[in-house]
Amino acid sequence: MNTRIRHSVIALVIISVLGWLGWSIAQHFKYVDEVDWQPLQGEARSNPLYASRLFLKRMGIPTTSIESLQSLTTLPDTNTVIIITSARHTLRHEQVADLLQWVHQGGHLIIRSVTANWEYFTPKREQPLVDENHNDSTDNPDDRQTFSDDAFQHYLQVYTGESIPFERKPSLPIQLPNAEHPLHIGSDYYEALVLDAESEQQGLHKVLLNGQNFILQQQVSDGLITLASDLSIIDNYSLDNFDHAEILWHLVHSHTKLTPHPSAVWLVHSDDIPSLFQLIWQKFWPLVIMLGLLLLIWVWRASRRFGPMIPKAAESRRNLMEHIHASGHYYWQQHQHSILLDSTRAATQQRLIQRIPGWQAMSYEQQANVLATRTSLSEAQILTLLHKRIARRPHDFTETIKQLEYIRTTV
Repeated sequence: MNTRIRHSVIALVIISVLGWLGWSIAQHFKYVDEVDWQPLQGEARSNPLYASRLFLKRMGIPTTSIESLQSLTTLPDTNTVIIITSARHTLRHEQVADLLQWVHQGGHLIIRSVTANWEYFTPKREQPLVDENHNDSTDNPDDRQTFSDDAFQHYLQVYTGESIPFERKPSLPIQLPNAEHPLHIGSDYYEALVLDAESEQQGLHKVLLNGQNFILQQQVSDGLITLASDLSIIDNYSLDNFDHAEILWHLVHSHTKLTPHPSAVWLVHSDDIPSLFQLIWQKFWPLVIMLGLLLLIWVWRASRRFGPMIPKAAESRRNLMEHIHASGHYYWQQHQHSILLDSTRAATQQRLIQRIPGWQAMSYEQQANVLATRTSLSEAQILTLLHKRIARRPHDFTETIKQLEYIRTTV
């Protein structure tokens, strides 16, 4: 078999093996599309109304996201719809008054109900949390309403009732006043809105969900307040479910005076108060810039050196005898000469123990006898110097110290 035929056979075998592998893979494997959950990215991670903003903008309505209620320092014109999905706990009284005045002038405010369950732990309250005599529209004596400290709910005289049952249905229909057909809302935990029995019903429209109030729209002078049991249906995860996007569209267009549609929509989704550094920068940014420049100038000035460094002068060391003299003078001034005498006697005794064998075993008289033979002092003088009291006169004290030093250096 020549080389050409052998190469052809090898190529045929390789092609056959590759073909068989391809056929096996095609028979046992196939492409399958799977839907995998991915976390939100970018602005959608911090803004739960990001999808609503994109939806309204694509429908032709200019929409702006507001980070928090604290950013509502200036209200828009009355052709704008303001949607607040937060709990409004940090809303100041001045802001509430400004928003109500804005509504009276023709604005449309959309908010959600706030359930103040934390009020059960409040030790003092002006009114009971549960009204024993007032029931909701179902006339069920077991149903009770929860009062809230929210200023808007007090203004509308609306309380929070029992949860709205879905009866294991995935969705229930609601009929909005400007919608041509019922719109379905997904199953979730919603609490019914209960009106005060003494509240006025003028300009009020109710949107029912399973026979209970889900949305209340109250006409206020030239404006409109829309109070929904919950606005979670318009967040990033729920807007594309059932008819939630269309419900948002009809809520934005509920105010008939804003025709054909509002000029803008503001979305507020947070109650967060800015941090201390943000407040300082917002209120005192000129001072912050000035202090920063002063710091840079100080750093530049401290980092520069003109000329050679001056060597540090060596610290002078005092003579040890000066310390000894000062200590002795202090004890003498404090009438504690006995301390000086006892220390000198102890030093002398230590020297005698080293120089005279058996010194500690001798009596005072024997010690005086031994020292008298080695020095020019008498035994009586030695006994006085080593063991007896000395007069406090400076002359006697000085002579005693000299003689003790004489004994210590002579022996």
